[in-house]
Amino acid sequence: MQAIKMKKLIWIYVLLFTGISIPAQDRKDTLQSWMSKFYRLTNPVLSEGGKWAAVRKRYDISQDTLIVVNTSKPRVPATTLALDGTVSFLKDDGLLISGAGKAKFLDLKSGAVKHYDNIRSAYPLPKSSQYALLTKDAVLSIYSIDGKLQHRITEIQGLPVTDDKGNLYICKLFENSCEIWIISGKKQRKLYIIEYAVKEMEVSPSGLQVFVMGQDSKSSDPRMSIIDTQNGRSVSLTAPRLGDESFFNVTRVQNGKALFIALYGAKKAESELVDIWYGNDDKLDAKKRGSRKGRFWLWKLGSDHIDPLPDDVYPEIASLNSERYFLAYSTQGHNFITLQPQFMDASIYDAKQKKYSPLGALKGVTYGSPEVICSKNGMWILFSEKRKKWTIFDLAKKEKHLIDQTGLRNPVFSDDNRLVLFESEKGLWEYDIVKKSFFQSHIAGNKAVSMVNVADYKTSYNSQIGIRSFETKKPLLLEIKERGSDTSYYILKGKNLEVIMPPIKDKVGRLTYNDRLTHFLTLEENFNKPPQLYIKSEGQKQLLLDGGSSDSEAPLLKQDIIHYATTDGRSLKGILYYPVGYKPHQKYPMVVYIYQIQSEKSNEYMIPGYHNSDGLDIRTLIQKGYFVLLPDTAVGPAGPGLSALDCVHKALDAVGQNPNIDMKKVGLVGHSFGGYETNFIATHSDRFETYISGSGISDITRSYFSYNYHFPGPYYWQYETGQFEMNYPFSENKAIYFDNNPIIHVDKVKVPILLWTGKQDENVPWDQTTEFFIGLKRNGKPVIAIFYPNGRHAFAYNSIEKKDLYIKVMEWWDYFLKDKKNVTWIDKQMKKGAL
Repeated sequence: MQAIKMKKLIWIYVLLFTGISIPAQDRKDTLQSWMSKFYRLTNPVLSEGGKWAAVRKRYDISQDTLIVVNTSKPRVPATTLALDGTVSFLKDDGLLISGAGKAKFLDLKSGAVKHYDNIRSAYPLPKSSQYALLTKDAVLSIYSIDGKLQHRITEIQGLPVTDDKGNLYICKLFENSCEIWIISGKKQRKLYIIEYAVKEMEVSPSGLQVFVMGQDSKSSDPRMSIIDTQNGRSVSLTAPRLGDESFFNVTRVQNGKALFIALYGAKKAESELVDIWYGNDDKLDAKKRGSRKGRFWLWKLGSDHIDPLPDDVYPEIASLNSERYFLAYSTQGHNFITLQPQFMDASIYDAKQKKYSPLGALKGVTYGSPEVICSKNGMWILFSEKRKKWTIFDLAKKEKHLIDQTGLRNPVFSDDNRLVLFESEKGLWEYDIVKKSFFQSHIAGNKAVSMVNVADYKTSYNSQIGIRSFETKKPLLLEIKERGSDTSYYILKGKNLEVIMPPIKDKVGRLTYNDRLTHFLTLEENFNKPPQLYIKSEGQKQLLLDGGSSDSEAPLLKQDIIHYATTDGRSLKGILYYPVGYKPHQKYPMVVYIYQIQSEKSNEYMIPGYHNSDGLDIRTLIQKGYFVLLPDTAVGPAGPGLSALDCVHKALDAVGQNPNIDMKKVGLVGHSFGGYETNFIATHSDRFETYISGSGISDITRSYFSYNYHFPGPYYWQYETGQFEMNYPFSENKAIYFDNNPIIHVDKVKVPILLWTGKQDENVPWDQTTEFFIGLKRNGKPVIAIFYPNGRHAFAYNSIEKKDLYIKVMEWWDYFLKDKKNVTWIDKQMKKGAL
């Protein structure tokens, strides 16, 4: 055994640090063997009582190991389960895990594990101390915590649903109809019989109503039934089809006092002899998505009929959490200067008076699309008319009030409808609805603050419209970020703050907590510290699980944070990672990776593997003896390309004083927008030995005037108001487009460049890579382009494309930055006569 381990270590050493020629398959196998020892802890789950915690071990190509820990016996796993899937605790008694056609139930008291196969879906029922399993052959079995079978029901149609009380609702086929049953504990009761084909079923959280949706067996018209679970009474709706596919969307109004019902129909994009495009068409997205229509209704609790809402004036209606007032708007007039259409003409529809009141134009603040936030009582809404400031609107009085402050985001109403809280980069802000006063809270000062445990409920299927609220009688959990990377968590009770986690420089991933906010789980990591699972309860914090047992080198990793300023005066940072075991008297090559702001990643733990995006594996690169630099880039007045060039050169100046970096052996890599930046820098810089560009735009003028099939519609929004930040249409400032266009300067590339893309990429079409390749070829430049026929913009997890790219990227760096030649596929370009 020791001899085998020693052999593996020797192979790894040979692979990473020597220039000995090794067959490609052997190199791949040895690399995977080295990668396989690394993992990170992810996705923690906490039982409601806080007695148990579970966390996954995610390896490079799998995450099927679940570790369960008794929080009163930390650092020692109670058990380990091998199954990837959804995890749920049943109080402190059991744990249910399901996925990949299997399920397992762990009895936390006895430690016994039950295994189940042929599983379609699983349902934890903690309030009744049960769990249910639906098999792929439509049999539903319900078990008690001790694993005893309590119900077995065959011929289940569709998927069962559950309410907040732990009741299970099923649809069971019976002859030509469907029976709706409710299962509560050991009891089961037939609720209703549906005479049409059921496609979907939902239940209100309170369990008071079941919504059954389907279609008429003969006409295929959409049908829906609302069933009262207390008495079995129902009200039904039948509507004509709205296109090739129709579906219902049901939204609760004020916790179930009413239901807002939307029927949407999609008509697929036509495929005819000729496809005519019109210059005044503001629905060009339909060329890819197809067209959509909607009809809308309101049902009030206890009513025996469903009332239609008008769709003849405005094509779209959305719930504002009111039985009386609704948002009516049109998405017509979309000029595609923004990704999402703004609501240029919106009104409030009064269902009682049956009339419209103009509201004006609605635009996005946090998102590109308009946002409308509704109060709990359905009397107030928040929106923006100019994208930078919020307006609060009284639906009954039709009164607007501008909140005269920029930088506010994600507003949340209090459940008593008296306050609105806003997040910002400068603390928490409050608006008093009654007093119409606005002020900065004493909470968080000038630090970035986010509200964690707010209730968020969407009231519109396809727009950013919904209810966001917090309960005034319950603590509010806040995340506060200091300047830099420090993170802390607090509980706000009235005006008092209770520290849950003081500021730490480690990255805190996904705070997990129970409903009572008495127990908290955190995963804390840093670039030189693998994730560790902690629990905080009763004011005490303790380590539950150390995720670094297999990574003994992590504490030895070294990085510097560099600082530099752009020509236009913007202060930026970068992360410089040192080679593992570097020696002060040696020089090492360096790989530079670019994609906008990256300095925020300085406290992220890295594991090697194919899962790393864009073929960039920092951990393996530093293990192989490379420096790796992640500099921030920001778009300035000169435009995205020239700004990136300036940022990268300033970052190189900052690290150029490091005597260990061989500045003659530096490579630049980027993907997507970073690929564009790499393409441009390659046409202007003489400070790199080689480049790798993935899925990067090479001709921004052609892209500006193109139709994008990933974001369906004209693509000029990306340049005028999107990521490229040109801030001008092409017609008003052609110079900035020409000056920042890589293809215009393609003849100035001086060193070898590797291009790669996926032919299924609809975000950055693969012919952008082809164009740059052809430009380089025409000018006699050394270039290799790799095209993956089945690859998209980002390659699928664990795909053969991802693995192939990974190996080729590593070979490219070694070839040009470490002079490890004799790589056949590169030699065909670089050695005369090799092709």
